[in-house]
Amino acid sequence: MSRWQRILMWVGIAVFAGGVCLSLFGVQTACALVVRYQFRELPDVARRPAPLLDLSVSGVPHKTASYFGYEFELPSDDVEEGKDKAFGTVHVSYFRSGNALWFSTFRPKDFVNEVMKTSKLSEQDLKQLFGEDALESDYAFHKKMLELTPSDITPFISRRQAVSEQVLLFIKATSMPKADSGIFSIESGDFKGFQFENPQALPSRITVELFSNDGGVDIIFMQKAGAPEISQPEINRVVQSIHRTPLPSTSIAASQNEPK
Repeated sequence: MSRWQRILMWVGIAVFAGGVCLSLFGVQTACALVVRYQFRELPDVARRPAPLLDLSVSGVPHKTASYFGYEFELPSDDVEEGKDKAFGTVHVSYFRSGNALWFSTFRPKDFVNEVMKTSKLSEQDLKQLFGEDALESDYAFHKKMLELTPSDITPFISRRQAVSEQVLLFIKATSMPKADSGIFSIESGDFKGFQFENPQALPSRITVELFSNDGGVDIIFMQKAGAPEISQPEINRVVQSIHRTPLPSTSIAASQNEPK
C-alpha cells in the first residue's frame, strides 16, 4: 500500500468515525464546545459551592435593625441614618466608614417564577427541562444551578441533558453575583443559602443569599477602598442574627377576627 493510499485510508476512517460521533454525540459535542467558548472569560461560572470553613462568630455586638418583617444585627454601629435609602423591598444602610449594607427580601419561589416568566415556559415545561427537584424551591434551583459547571457537559451525556444544562449554565452566568474568590454554602436556623466571595480576598462586594420555606433575604456587604474590612466572623454574626419578627398584636387580633 502506497503512502497516499495509507493517508486516504486513515482519512476515510476518520470521516467515518466523525460521522458516527456526530450522529451519536453531535448535539452533546456542540453543547460542550459552545459552553466552553461562551464562558471562557467568565471563570465564576466554573465554580461550585464549597463548604464555608470559617464558622466562627464575632463576639462584638452591634445595633439591631428591623426591615420588612426581619430583624438582624448590623455589621457596624457607625450608621449614618440620614443617608439610609429604601425602595420596594430593599433597604440600604450607609456607614461613616464609607461602607454600606444592602438588605432585601423576596417571596417563596420568586426566582423560579421569574425564570418561567422570562422564558415564557410553563412549570411543567421547566420540570421536563430541569427536573422536578429543581423546582421545589428557589434554594433547590440555585443549588442545582450553582453546582453545574461547563466541564459537566460532555459528548457522553444525553442530548436532553446537554441542552438543559446549557440553558442552566446560561441562567447561572446571567444571575449569579460576582464570585472571583469562591462560592460557599451556608446555613443558619431556618435558612440555607450561599455566600459569594471570600472576605480575605478583599472584594468590593460580598453577597449572601438566604432561602427559607416562607421566602428569603439578600444581603450585600459593600466595602469602600480604605474602609475597615469586614471579616468572615463578622459576616457570620450578621447572618446568624437574622430572624423573622413576630406580627404586631394588632395584626394578630385582626387576623383572628377575620370571617372564616
